[in-house]
Amino acid sequence: MKLSSVILMAIAVVFTVIGIHRVIVENDIIANYWIFMVSLGALMLYRYQNRKK
Repeated sequence: MKLSSVILMAIAVVFTVIGIHRVIVENDIIANYWIFMVSLGALMLYRYQNRKK
């Protein structure tokens, strides 16, 4: 596994956890939507990188 793949997966996981935490604390998913989109974008890039192999 390449370093870039590990970093993308870590970003996806970290932003998901942060997003879930902020939704629980603030009780507002709409205000934290962008956090989940960053996570989804990192996950999509990770999957795209691994499909090219």
